[in-house]
Amino acid sequence: MSDFEDKHLDFVLKHYLEGRFDTQKAIQRFNEAHGIVQKPRRRVLPWVYGIVAAAAAVVLCVFLFRDNGQQIQLMANAEAQEFVLPDGSEVTLAPGARLTYKEKSPRSTQLEGKAYFEVARDEAVPFEITSDGAFVRVLGTKFMVDAGSSVKEVYVTEGKVLFAKSSDAEGVILTKNMQATLSPEANVPVIAVETDVNSIAWQRGSFIFDKTPLRDVLETLSEHYKMSFAATDLDKQLSGEFYAEDLDLIISLIESALDVHIVKK
Repeated sequence: MSDFEDKHLDFVLKHYLEGRFDTQKAIQRFNEAHGIVQKPRRRVLPWVYGIVAAAAAVVLCVFLFRDNGQQIQLMANAEAQEFVLPDGSEVTLAPGARLTYKEKSPRSTQLEGKAYFEVARDEAVPFEITSDGAFVRVLGTKFMVDAGSSVKEVYVTEGKVLFAKSSDAEGVILTKNMQATLSPEANVPVIAVETDVNSIAWQRGSFIFDKTPLRDVLETLSEHYKMSFAATDLDKQLSGEFYAEDLDLIISLIESALDVHIVKK
C-alpha cells in the first residue's frame, strides 16, 4: 500500500464516527466530480468470504484518488470490483488489481494485476492498456488482461484485440474465444492452440466444463480456490456449468455426477 493510501486509511479510521463521517457519500462525491461510476458486484466471489475486516468495511476495500489533480486510480483490495469509466467502458478489477489513467484521457490506461474489460466502441480514439511488459489496443470489445505475473495473458470473449509487448512492437490480433500469452523472454505473444474458457471464471462467477477430465477440473478449481484436491477415477469426464459461490456444493455435484470421492487438502 502506498504512503497516500496509508494516510487515507488512517484518516478514515481516525475520524470515523457514526453520523459524522460517511465514506460512501465521500466516495460518491468524488465519483460524481470525476465521471466515475462504481458498480455494485452482482455476486460475491467465494474466496472473499471472511477476509474483509472492519477497516475494509469502512473504506469499501476500494481506493479512488487523484494524483496532482491529473491522475485517477481505481483499485480493488480484497474483493473484485466493477467500475464504469467516463467513456462508458466497464472494467472489473480482480482482487489486488489497479487501473490508472489521466483524468482527461480515460482510454489510455495502465494496469497492474488482472482485469476484465467491456470497452465502449470509439473508432476515433482506440482504448489502450499498458502494463509492465505488455500492451493492448482495441476499438471496442470484451476481453481479459492478466498482467499480474511475469507471463502476461489476454483472453478475448468478443471483438478484436491487438496484443503486443509494447506500443511499437510486433503483435498478434486476437478475436472471439482466442487466447495468447507473452513471456518476458519472447518478443511476440504466442497464440494458444486450445483456449481456457475458465480464464474468466473469476469475473463470470462460474466454471464451464465440456467433457473435461476430472484431473483438469480439479486443477482449475485448485488454481481458483488456492487449495489442493485428491480424487478417485481422475479420467472420468465432466460437463456442465457450476457457479463459483459455493465450493462445497460444486464438490458435492461432481461427486454425485461422476460417482467419485473428492478430498480437499
